[in-house]
Amino acid sequence: MFTHTKEFFSLSKEEKLKYSVNEKYQGYVSIHQEMLDPSNQKIGDWKECFNFGKIRKKLQVLPPCFEEEFIDKFEKTCHQLCMKILQAFSISLEILQDEGGKNWFEQRHKYENDSGDTLRILHYPPMKHNIDEKDIRAGSHTDYGSLTILFQKDVGGLEIELPSTKQWIPAPVINDCVLINIADLLEYWSKGLFKSTKHRVTFNNDTSMIDRYSIAYFCHAEDDVGLDPIPSKYLENLDSINVEKGIVYGVDGVKTPLTAGEHLKFRLVSTYR
Repeated sequence: MFTHTKEFFSLSKEEKLKYSVNEKYQGYVSIHQEMLDPSNQKIGDWKECFNFGKIRKKLQVLPPCFEEEFIDKFEKTCHQLCMKILQAFSISLEILQDEGGKNWFEQRHKYENDSGDTLRILHYPPMKHNIDEKDIRAGSHTDYGSLTILFQKDVGGLEIELPSTKQWIPAPVINDCVLINIADLLEYWSKGLFKSTKHRVTFNNDTSMIDRYSIAYFCHAEDDVGLDPIPSKYLENLDSINVEKGIVYGVDGVKTPLTAGEHLKFRLVSTYR
């Protein structure tokens, strides 16, 4: 997958722009087009990406270097791994069998249904000029779905914010391992027991002149799944989190949880505006 990733990003800009991101946020995203931390960034991220939707839908034209069968298999393998991890969360929360038991999450992540599942390849080009405070490879953010699988290779730069101290620490590249981020939906469902991982990609003296490549699989619940709390005894004494991106006002001012699809749309519009 990394070989195909490098092959695509080595194409000319004109060739890559033939696959520019569409209204479903699938396709090529150029440098500075995304701004993951719009409240604090002055310019967009120093990276380029390509987003794959579910290949089985056949709604996306792929560059020649990507075979549909290969991408489809890669996406499904990532999704299966996420289901194994989410099943472990269900078991740890001791969800009652009549509430879904160990399959509580899987029932909300059926691959054949419409969801925001996205496979993304990323290229962070070298910075040729002196780095200043406005330059960042990817702004501070949390991911929008349930879980994220991140494949790193050779070059680091990812940093994680510790919730307790707000200190940023590096996430090392470990051979033959993937990194798992908890994302927004899992934080909402768990009333904040599990924290959505805030992270960023920065320049440093060791990597600023080196190309960085990574691959991310964003696992999302089905679009119409609500964000009501998980039925677990461990959450009974916790208050539901009330943040502007997770609550909308429904009929007569009654607070209504967003669906997974509505939350994703809210975050994407903010990122690309």
